[in-house]
Amino acid sequence: MAIAYATTHNLKLSFTTWVCPEWTVAAIVDGMQTYGYDGVELRVGKGHLHGVEIDSSPEQINEVRKQFDAANLAVSCIATSYSFSSPDLVDREKTIANVKNGLRMADSIGAPYLRVFGGEIPHNLEATGVIDYVAEAIDECTEYAEKEKLRSMLLVETHGAFSHSKYITEVLKQVYSPKLGVLWDVLHPMRVLESVEDTYDAICDHVRHVHIHDCAFNDDRTKLMPCEPGEGFVPMAQVVDVLKSGNFRGYLSVEVLQKDADPDEVLPLWSKYLKSLIKPEKKD
Repeated sequence: MAIAYATTHNLKLSFTTWVCPEWTVAAIVDGMQTYGYDGVELRVGKGHLHGVEIDSSPEQINEVRKQFDAANLAVSCIATSYSFSSPDLVDREKTIANVKNGLRMADSIGAPYLRVFGGEIPHNLEATGVIDYVAEAIDECTEYAEKEKLRSMLLVETHGAFSHSKYITEVLKQVYSPKLGVLWDVLHPMRVLESVEDTYDAICDHVRHVHIHDCAFNDDRTKLMPCEPGEGFVPMAQVVDVLKSGNFRGYLSVEVLQKDADPDEVLPLWSKYLKSLIKPEKKD
């Protein structure tokens, strides 16, 4: 049985199955135990070999949950690619229905969160109007979670147009629900020139889950390139420090940008690095 790694701040380690799309549930459990992770974020809708999908049968979900429970490990989040920014009402209604199904599935498997995107601002549309109808759609989903008394909640990621905290905070102002939070991807706000301090100050009361990865630029600074932790421009130690200062109680979930990453290289590397930041070794 794996022992959960945490500090007094209860910072725990997770990884997304983007790191290991070819791993079955049994392989994921083994990897978590071997490399010292407390949770895993299951990506759905991409054919990952864990086999968990929004429309998986109750029997299948129950069997997967049993495997994680038996190992005393957690499904930290269910990650979808659903977004609400389409100007087409029919499209948004389909998304709302899918998200409701996703919330039910997340609840059944024991995942506290379902990740969604706000989306991009469609061309030639006013941002204010888009934010309004995105908030309206999200509000319907959170009302459903409250009405059904689901334990799982919705998280909007700092991604796409919502990379900048000003868009997410506008949604939060309109959707006052305990079933809505934020997934802070530490990279994307930096890509729109928002500092770690400014992002966290804006959303800290709502952050429930964190994506962490590191990147550098190519030689002509036109593209992002994945790199090993601590070798890029993401200030990892600062991110951990602000989470500690805010008494964050949740997961740092490792995500990688590179395709065909070797999980048996990536996962131990990130586990060792993040643990060194979360709980530095005492010096004599």
